[in-house]
Amino acid sequence: MRKFLTLLLVALAGPMVANAQSFEGKDWQVVCDNTRTCRAAGYSAEGGDAPVSVLFSRASGAGMPVFVELQLGTLDARSVHPASVVMAIAGKPAGTIRVDRNNHADLPAPVATALLKAVVGGNGATFTAGKMTWRLSGDGAADVLLKVDEAQGRVGRPSALVRKGTLSDADAAYAMAIPRFEAARVNAATLPGDDALAVRVLAAIQSNPDCPLLDDSAAQAKARLWHLDANRLLVTQPCRAAANGTGYWTANQRPPYDARPITYSGADFDGSTITARASGGADGDCGSAQAWTWNGFRFEQTWAATGGLCRDVKAGGAWELPSLVSNVISGK
Repeated sequence: MRKFLTLLLVALAGPMVANAQSFEGKDWQVVCDNTRTCRAAGYSAEGGDAPVSVLFSRASGAGMPVFVELQLGTLDARSVHPASVVMAIAGKPAGTIRVDRNNHADLPAPVATALLKAVVGGNGATFTAGKMTWRLSGDGAADVLLKVDEAQGRVGRPSALVRKGTLSDADAAYAMAIPRFEAARVNAATLPGDDALAVRVLAAIQSNPDCPLLDDSAAQAKARLWHLDANRLLVTQPCRAAANGTGYWTANQRPPYDARPITYSGADFDGSTITARASGGADGDCGSAQAWTWNGFRFEQTWAATGGLCRDVKAGGAWELPSLVSNVISGK
């Protein structure tokens, strides 16, 4: 079985934050974020020539609806882009779905309901346009969707996706508030000698296979630093030739520098937030994304997501499945 990139899920502390959860079962995966919103993705069987994925999304709490989306494969340059597809279950048509130019669609409620019933029963579905057919696997769906019910306290209640019952939906787990995070701006002003200081800090870092260009003179020439406060620095340098291959470290301004890595897959720093992206899979068909934001004292992680299973659906992954979300308020 092909390896796929997994993301370290972050469990936040505090009474207003739930722990993120992730579970994979055969051709399905679920990720629930720190607010108890869960996203379950199903895929075509591995190795198929017509990749497809569906996404079931649901926030926690009584009365919350289920949203279902469809993504037909776009990774292959020869991918078919239909205007619509017919969904069939056990060979019987169950509805027509309009598809946009990006091969994405939101499923109408009756079609979504029929699909949910099918996959909970362990069955797949087909999506057909002309002579082209995409086959969604139902293997693992019931186990994965049960995890959604468990995370949201719905087991035994009418709103459960899998194990319905007669208990009151009013007692389902409530949604947690999105943590509010006030960002601070890092001073962009440079001081005389900053370039040389950046090189000295980086030279003191031990060689690391995650940053193969650490000792490369051309990469060192692109080093840069920011003064976080009177004593600490943020230092950056390319770690790999890829666009998302920059290393970021915090360090002391004077020896011992004690540089500590934030990421080796940095993509950008906007003065408050460092974003990172990592590709996975042989074809770059999965990956992860993370972000860390400066609060005036330290960088705290404020975003984490995975692109899902590596199934040749779309570059970076068929979906963005967050495990950590935050409401970042721009700093001054």
